[in-house]
Amino acid sequence: MLLRKNDFLDMAWTKRFIRNILLPVMFLCIAAFCGCARVQEEDDRKTDWKEEREEIVLWTYYETKMQKASMDELVNGFNGSQEDYHLTWEYHGPVTEFNKRLAIAITQNQLPDMVILDNPDMPSYIKMDKLEDITEEVKKLEKLDEYFPSAVKSVKSEGRYYGLPFCCNNVVLIYNQDILKKEGIQVPQTWEELKEAAAKLSVPGRYGFAMSAVSGEQGAFQFGAFMLSAGDSLENAGGAGTLRAFQFIRDMAEHGWMPRDCVNWSQNDVARIFIDGKCAMMENGPWVFPALDASGIHYGIAAFPAGEERVGLLGGEDIAVIKGKNVEGSIAFFKYYSQLSPMLNANLMANSLPPRRDVAELSLKVNPEYRVVLSQMEDCISRTECDNWAELSAKLADGQYRVITGESTPKEVCREIRALKKNMQGSSR
Repeated sequence: MLLRKNDFLDMAWTKRFIRNILLPVMFLCIAAFCGCARVQEEDDRKTDWKEEREEIVLWTYYETKMQKASMDELVNGFNGSQEDYHLTWEYHGPVTEFNKRLAIAITQNQLPDMVILDNPDMPSYIKMDKLEDITEEVKKLEKLDEYFPSAVKSVKSEGRYYGLPFCCNNVVLIYNQDILKKEGIQVPQTWEELKEAAAKLSVPGRYGFAMSAVSGEQGAFQFGAFMLSAGDSLENAGGAGTLRAFQFIRDMAEHGWMPRDCVNWSQNDVARIFIDGKCAMMENGPWVFPALDASGIHYGIAAFPAGEERVGLLGGEDIAVIKGKNVEGSIAFFKYYSQLSPMLNANLMANSLPPRRDVAELSLKVNPEYRVVLSQMEDCISRTECDNWAELSAKLADGQYRVITGESTPKEVCREIRALKKNMQGSSR
């Protein structure tokens, strides 16, 4: 399934026009249709309303301008929708530092009421018994069956709910339309086609393909799309599919169709390389769409090329309640966020995909470039399905680094991954 943005939608000013002029009008129509709009004006007769409400605090690592704006509007909307609680949010990022800061807060007992977490981090906090079991409250939320199954799995453990999906994403193939058209290259749909296209598109000063292979979660997330597509599950990591994935990436780097320097590039770094015209295709996600739009580059979006099958990893965030904090106030916010209008508004402003099918479909009217991301959601699996994902993630990222730089062979890395999985399975018994 391919999506090519036409020239009109490619223009950055058009996106601003849609968000600043058309988007508010659309929200008013939605609110009137759903009957869920609420007046969010402060009552002038109450000058001391903050003192009369219970204070609740939310921590997040949202750091971009639009993410912060979305949090401001979401919090203000909640505060204006009821008179029992006053919510504030705090930035404690970036994402690479967020868990460290949260760990310090745990030791010092200076925790917020709610946290927005990278979804693979949920299991570790559940195991530490730091999150409230909110199963009964979540089951009462509207249209729970509309949430993407993989997103729901990311907040559950042993059949119990410890949070609510906040947003979701996955990786796609993003390509330079002008370059592919000039070279007469069709958008690749399989690994073999990706390899052939990358070879033809690689010229001095430009690579055919690029991806983030940096150490840590980003690198593991990008490699995971290859490993799962090659036929291995998270539980069978290190098997024949993982070997094929490492061999594919090694071959791309050895032939110069993909830069070895990608071991030092974040996903945003790869997007900058793409915008500069130094690579024709890249593996990336919707978080880079705003930068691509602002650059004016003519880009297309396609489903990520498949190996054996189309399977990918779920990305995105979950929101959870810290154990022992204000559960009732947090659940009140969950109920507010789970409504159509607040969820749609927050995700459109933050440039993310809503975790509910019906809301995600509606968001395409403003962000049509998300159609491919949405189409792949049903084929994504949650990293939380893997016990001890943090350990496996580190090993996958490290293995990818060593394979690309030539320090180790794919067979050596896969042998180490299988040994790790065996030890993990033994320790979990």
